[in-house]
Amino acid sequence: MIEREPFGTAPDGTVASRFVLVAGGARVAVTDYGATLLSVEVPDRDGRAGDVLLGYGSLEGYLGPNPACYGGTIGPVANRTDRAEVPLAGAVYHLPGNDGPNAAINLHTDLDQGLHRRVWSAQADDAANAVRMTCRMADGELGLPGNRTFSASFSLAEKDGAAELTISYACESDATTYVNMTNHGYYNLAGHASGSALGELVTLDADAFLPVREDSVSEGEVRDVAGTPFDFREPRALGAGADADDEQIRRARGYDHCMCVRGYEAGAAPRHALRAEDPASGRAMDVLITAPGAHLYTGNWLDDPEAKDGAAYGPRAGFAFEPEFYPDNIHHPEWEQSVCEPGSPWTSTIVLRFSVTD
Repeated sequence: MIEREPFGTAPDGTVASRFVLVAGGARVAVTDYGATLLSVEVPDRDGRAGDVLLGYGSLEGYLGPNPACYGGTIGPVANRTDRAEVPLAGAVYHLPGNDGPNAAINLHTDLDQGLHRRVWSAQADDAANAVRMTCRMADGELGLPGNRTFSASFSLAEKDGAAELTISYACESDATTYVNMTNHGYYNLAGHASGSALGELVTLDADAFLPVREDSVSEGEVRDVAGTPFDFREPRALGAGADADDEQIRRARGYDHCMCVRGYEAGAAPRHALRAEDPASGRAMDVLITAPGAHLYTGNWLDDPEAKDGAAYGPRAGFAFEPEFYPDNIHHPEWEQSVCEPGSPWTSTIVLRFSVTD
């Protein structure tokens, strides 16, 4: 039976709820405020449970500035859009300028009114051990066309001795529109309050990455990882390259780049993208995705002295791996386009599989 309890009141007076899913030794909490993951408790190799997801302990934290967007569903368009412009179907649509020099670019559509800042309609599905949510936006809202219905589903199951958290996103629209949703969870497999996550051993199924400009917008190049700090094709500590003498690392103060996950096929089942292991606790996390890439961010700007359980987060306290279509793809027609057409829903699935090593 999925637990449901009040989680606080949003600024518009809507009462938010907190849902708890349990399966396979894991306990996952999610709220309908921002379709946000609140906690992911999984056992270590000795069976001791620990919360590996960074975040706040109450709704008030998520209502505050929350520049890290902890655990939230980001959209309609995640990541950075050059010039805050979306050329689409013969017209140019304008997003808020909210990032970069002179706030000339767009980050995450709208940091105050995006999907992570709204109370979604939510229902628990006990039979599937899932919580399903929807959020609607009118034509022109947040600068983009189409009467849109966004959906998010969080389900938890035990499979082959592992706890499997599946996040499924979709968008339906009555007009051609631009959408690139993702989840902005930050993980530290040693425990969310354990300090730096740079000791995690990471393997990435990515042969290339997207370099960024000084303002963190994609340059437009797809660059081979060979010979760079972005080569995680063999297990390697996150910290091994996070402070490397490399222009791309310098620009982002660490990793803050989209990794091009090999094997993308439109409509295919989720494929493996990342494995992270914490040597001390034995916790491991495998991430499977359907999107072309995923943004690796080592929390370079984290600064939250009042997080959940009395924790304080500094830079690199957790890492995010955000499945997405390549950022700013709308300005690069040679890349897979993240466009939603009437009668053809946009979809993305993220699978997080938690296990332990010997």
